[in-house]
Amino acid sequence: MGQSTRTPRRRVLLVLVLALAVLGAGATLATRSGVFADESYCWGAWAEDSGPRVLGDDFARVAEESGSPERGERATCVVAFGVPGTEEMQSPDTSPHGRTPRAGEGSGGHRLVARVGPPPRSTGRARQTWLAEALHGSAAPLPDGLPGVVGPDRGTLVLPEECDSGDVPTVVTVRSEGDVSYLDSEREAAELLLSLAETAQREAGCAAGRPARITAPVRTAPGEETYTGGRPACRVPGMRLAPRRGELAGYASAAGDRLHSCFLELTGEDGEADARGQFVVTSLPRLVTLFTGVEGADSPRAPGAGWRGKGRIDGGGGLVTAECRGRPTVFFLHLDGPLARAAAPDTPGVFARSANSVAERLGCPAVGPRG
Repeated sequence: MGQSTRTPRRRVLLVLVLALAVLGAGATLATRSGVFADESYCWGAWAEDSGPRVLGDDFARVAEESGSPERGERATCVVAFGVPGTEEMQSPDTSPHGRTPRAGEGSGGHRLVARVGPPPRSTGRARQTWLAEALHGSAAPLPDGLPGVVGPDRGTLVLPEECDSGDVPTVVTVRSEGDVSYLDSEREAAELLLSLAETAQREAGCAAGRPARITAPVRTAPGEETYTGGRPACRVPGMRLAPRRGELAGYASAAGDRLHSCFLELTGEDGEADARGQFVVTSLPRLVTLFTGVEGADSPRAPGAGWRGKGRIDGGGGLVTAECRGRPTVFFLHLDGPLARAAAPDTPGVFARSANSVAERLGCPAVGPRG
C-alpha cells in the first residue's frame, strides 16, 4: 500500500537549489525527472497537469494504491482531491471502500477511484451489483468498437483477451465519487479510462500492439428518465412495470446492435432506493465475457418452453444467450423484489417481451415465447 501527497513544486525546487549550492554541484537538468517530475497516480497511469482539471493546479490530491494490477489480481487506487487547505483535505478519504455521498449531503470529499481486475467470482448479489455499476445505463458505449462504456462520472473497459486469466476477463473501471462530478465531459472520463487501461496492460505483461485510442466523437451519456402512467421502462416496449407505490426512474442507453443497457431505480417517499433493476443486451464479444459465471451463462439447455437459446430464468430475472445475426448475444434481466412484483404480467413475461422487442429491433428472430 502506498500513499502519495502532492507537494508544492516551488518549495521542493528551493530546497534542492540550496542543497546543490552547498555541495557546489554544477549539474544541469535537461528533463523533468525525480523531484522535478509531475506527480503521478495509480501506478503511473495519471500525471498532474495531464488533461482533466481534477489533475490540475486547482486541486490538492492524495493517492493510495492497494494491490498491483497483475493478471488475475484485483487492484484499487483512490485519488482524493479537493481545494487546498479545506477541511476535506485535512483528512482525505483514500479507503477503497469509502462511502459515496448522496446528492444534497455536502461534499464529504471527492475521489477518483480506479479498479483493475476480474469481475467478482460470486454469481449472486455481489456479481449483480458489480454488473450494475460496470454497465450502468447512465454511461454510453465507447466509440470505435471499444468494449466498454463511459459517462461523465464513470467508465468501464474490458481489456483484450491476452489479459484474461483463464476464461475470466480483466476489467478496468474509473469512477468519480462525490456529490458532483468534477470531470467536465465523457471525453475526460474516457481519457482517464484509456490511460488506466494502457498502464494495466503494461503492468500485467499483456500489452500487445498499439494502445487503444479514440478517434470518433464520444457519445453524450443519457439523462435520467421517469416511467409513469404505464410508460414502458428502458425505452423497450415489452418492459412493463407497474409498482403500487414509489417513483420508477432510470437510464437507458443503446448503440446500434452492440449494446443496449438500462438501469432502473424505484424510490420511496423518503427518497431512498427501495429496489433496483438492470436490463442488458449485448453482442460485443468482450462485453459478453462479463457474464461468464453468472447463473444461466453455462446452462446447456433452453430456459423453458418457447425460448430460443440457452440460459436460466427465475422470479428475479435471468440470462439467455441466443444467436442474433450470426453472433452470440446475451439477454440479461435482474429485478429486485419490489420491481419483480411490479412486473406485468410477471418477471418471465416481461423478460420475454423485452428480449423480443430488442431482438426485433436488431432484425433477429424472437428469443422468448410470444404472449
